[in-house]
This record gives sequence, C-alpha cells and structure tokens, in this order.
Amino acid sequence: MVSRIRRRLFPLFLALLLTALPLAGCAKQSVEETGTTETEEKKPNSSLGLTIGYAEGVTEVEDPDALQKLVDDAFNAAQEQGFELEYKNGAYSTDGVNFDCYIANASSNQYDMFISIYADAELTDELFVSQLLRPGSAFDHVTLNRQLDIGRHRVYVPHTQVTVEDGQQVIAGQITVTMDFSVLEE
Repeated sequence: MVSRIRRRLFPLFLALLLTALPLAGCAKQSVEETGTTETEEKKPNSSLGLTIGYAEGVTEVEDPDALQKLVDDAFNAAQEQGFELEYKNGAYSTDGVNFDCYIANASSNQYDMFISIYADAELTDELFVSQLLRPGSAFDHVTLNRQLDIGRHRVYVPHTQVTVEDGQQVIAGQITVTMDFSVLEE
C-alpha cells in the first residue's frame, strides 16, 4: 500500500521539482541583474525613468526650530475639528424672492458662519449674503436680492466660517455646496 502511494507521489514530486528549478533560476538572475555593488552609485528607481536630484548651492535653515514649528502648526491644524454642514437641498418659493429653506451652522461647529447664494458656478451672480450665524442656529427663510423665474434653479451656496485674529475677521474655512431653489406656480 505504501509503495503504491510512493509510486503515485514520486511523479508529482518530480514535476513540481522540475517546475520550481527554472523559476528559482529566474529569480536569482533577476536579483543579480538589479543588485548593485558597493562601488556602484545607487540611483532611485522610477517607472517613468525620471530622477529628481538634490538642489545645489542651497544653505542651511537659519532657524533650525522654524521647520519644526511649521510641522507642528500643520499637525495642530489637522487635529482641529472640521466643519459640519447642515442643510436641506431644496428651497421653495411662490414669488421667486422669498424662499423657505433650512441652512444651519451645526451646533458641533466651533466658528460663526455666514452663507452666500450665487446663481452661477463662478460665484459672480450674487443672490444673497447673510449675516453671521452662531453655531446651533439656522435660516428657515431667505429673501433674495432679485426674483428668480418659475422653475428649478441650481444655486451655489458657500458656507464660510469666520474667526477673529488680531482684531480682524478672517476666514477659518469654506465649503461650497449646490442647492435647488424652486419657484412654484401659485
């Protein structure tokens, strides 16, 4: 019984061995072709064949702590909480000027915010600019500065967070979304 199993396994083992030997040779040849000796200059690999070298004639950083401060500032900014959007996509009107809507400064946000509404993606055709909203407050109605025609209008709504630095209001963050403002027939 054991000899029958050996007779059946031996051809399988031989086939496996004959298949593995050429593969091992290819792998060894590949390592030898790509390997470098200690005296050869090592060059970066690039799939595009491009290598970017180091700039010459540069100087050391004057303040060695300046680079670390930039890294620390970037890390701290990344750790700050993002800002949450809270709005309903649709706004509705029967006169084309006064729209029922829901656009909020989420209570989880840390900065005051104002919204603008534009009729175009380039943000040049202004329809509305709000005053500041505190976190946790919302608009349920907006009055546009001009009338929209009957139908659905895709508008662009930047949500702009504001903070005070050195006594000046500055933008802390901004996200633009699109909304559908619909003017219904009466």
